[in-house]
Amino acid sequence: MKYFFSLLALLFSGAALLTEPAAAQTPVGLGWARNNVNGAVFRKNSVVTHKREQYTAYYDSLGYVMLAKRKLPTGPWQVQQTKYKGKVQDAHNVISLMVDGRGYLHVSFDHHGNPLRYCRSTQPGGLELTELLPMTGQQEKNVTYPEFHRFPNGDLLFVYRDGSSGNGNMVLNRYAPATQTWTRLHSVLIDGEGKRNAYWQACIDRKGTIHVSWVWRESPDVASNHDMAYARSLDGGQTWQRSTGETYQLPITEATAEYAARIPQNSELINQTSITTDAAGTPYIATYWRPQGTQVPQYQLIYRAGKKWKTAQIGQRTTPFSLSGAGTKKIPISRPQLLVATQKGKTAAYLLFRDVERQDRVSVAQCSDLKGNQWTLTDLNNSSVGNWEPSYDTEQWQKNGRLYLFVQRTGQGDGEKLEKLSAQPVYILEWKPGTKPAPGTAAVAPPATAPQGSAPAGWKLLWADEFNTNGRPDPRNWKFENGFQRNNELQWYQPDNARCENGLLIIEARKEQRPNPNYQPGSTNWKTSRPTIEYTSSSLNTSGLHAWQYGRFEMRGRINTSSGLWPAFWTLGVAGEWPANGEIDIMEFYKGKILANVASGTAKRYTAKWDSETKPVTDFAADWASQFHVWRMDWDAQAIRLYVDDQLLNETLLTETVNQDGTGINPMMQPHYILLNLALGGDNGGPLNGTTFPNRYEVDYVRVYQR
Repeated sequence: MKYFFSLLALLFSGAALLTEPAAAQTPVGLGWARNNVNGAVFRKNSVVTHKREQYTAYYDSLGYVMLAKRKLPTGPWQVQQTKYKGKVQDAHNVISLMVDGRGYLHVSFDHHGNPLRYCRSTQPGGLELTELLPMTGQQEKNVTYPEFHRFPNGDLLFVYRDGSSGNGNMVLNRYAPATQTWTRLHSVLIDGEGKRNAYWQACIDRKGTIHVSWVWRESPDVASNHDMAYARSLDGGQTWQRSTGETYQLPITEATAEYAARIPQNSELINQTSITTDAAGTPYIATYWRPQGTQVPQYQLIYRAGKKWKTAQIGQRTTPFSLSGAGTKKIPISRPQLLVATQKGKTAAYLLFRDVERQDRVSVAQCSDLKGNQWTLTDLNNSSVGNWEPSYDTEQWQKNGRLYLFVQRTGQGDGEKLEKLSAQPVYILEWKPGTKPAPGTAAVAPPATAPQGSAPAGWKLLWADEFNTNGRPDPRNWKFENGFQRNNELQWYQPDNARCENGLLIIEARKEQRPNPNYQPGSTNWKTSRPTIEYTSSSLNTSGLHAWQYGRFEMRGRINTSSGLWPAFWTLGVAGEWPANGEIDIMEFYKGKILANVASGTAKRYTAKWDSETKPVTDFAADWASQFHVWRMDWDAQAIRLYVDDQLLNETLLTETVNQDGTGINPMMQPHYILLNLALGGDNGGPLNGTTFPNRYEVDYVRVYQR
């Protein structure tokens, strides 16, 4: 079953680019997101290129392996669902892919102590896959962590673990495209001796040298990780040596390994991170652990300088955490990826990561010259990616110095638990180091027309909709709710009640009677117990299209203050169920008063903690309701401040918005999306005494700024 970009355009309209072309995110499709199986760092690789054709893969919401390809630099994605499914409930079961020198795509997927699942495309450049194939037929019944790498001549290297955590060995195969055959290089390259296993990371440099670094783990408990070892092969994997050139006697064991860094157990040392090289083949390793005598794990760079290994800390984190136990962990930072580039005698490094301290964005730490070890931190997007970890197109980086990064917001419960997260967009983020990353969210689209007016002093306009094109609201910016939704309200939501006309968004409430299509005789649910629809209206939102964390959110509009009307301009957090996801009511009106509210979670499900302020409309001038007014929110890491016409209505400190359910999650420290709606009656709206219909809520513009 094939899907082409024209079908995806409706789903992802306008989501392709950030607000500046320096960092672009091109949508591919919707992927499974209840754990990090699509976003794990050890996919090696998630994005690959052969000549001008770029490929990626992901699991969809049903667990099918989805393949996609496009022509670089900007061709549309062709997406195809394969016949294969994976056990996506286990975040270890990643998809790894690579293209050989003849253009055949190779795919391996769904492994966590399982028989080998491997296939390749039926023809060069194709997305149709063969039946499952063996490689060598040896040691292929207990496969974990499959990864492909490509040699400069187009041959492939395939690496996997044979065995289990705490007791497994490193297996290497090599593929020759000319004969389409796999050859075993080593059945046990790194030997755990039945006591431990190596968690490795590997790369092949421009000269074809294979570099491998690894940590040892003594048991399935991640806390037993220790030390960082290193080996390389100059002859395609046949023989191996230390960085000094001294030949290893194989297999390599704990006693014979060369150690780039000695790191004791219980140091919060993570496994399977990143190794890369510069143009000369010098190795660089990135990982994280907790330095002795401290409580906070830090990103670390280990690299060969002259005849010695050196270690340098990257950044200065302040949030402690501890690793222990088995299975996939829910960790506040990602494992990193490392890129290096040498120019004019200086080696620059780029560490890609995700950290809760940076609101779980796609971030990069940059150092223009490692001799100085001065790092700057930048975000490549402005929205949370959940528990995502970076993986990228190694071929494009090596050849062109351009980053193509697989990005998807994912969940991840501790110990293989799943989060209640619907399928999320898969993107390929493109960035050229040395260019300024664009501000905005992972899915920011340019507005349909140019925003009017200048940004306030100290602010930069990030996104806006001015509603200047007559007709339906821009689908790149807005989605619609449908049916009866919440609060026992009277209206049935439908898109037909929203239109753009003469520079305004008009949300129209109508009195119109028709059968309720969801009616169930005898039902006690308010949504299905009503035999008829008596009123209709519209509710628009930017969910899945745009979301922002912090900034100035502004709406200029005119509301009718008749009895029973309930217009609103508000936001909801992108992750979690209400109210634990956070709600901010920048503008609400009902029962003769305007409201400014902030809600977070309590220990009781579906019960909010409210910080609310109200102001009677009678406090304003007599003609207040006939005029347009500006409602705004100024939101930063310290507080949320809500205004109307520059008059402060409510201020809520973020120290007061932590959910009271024991999770420690602050829903006001994640991106929020915008909603605009006109409700009627219900729990708060009151009776429609004498209110005439049709009635309308008019919006001149909605704008989002950031400093």
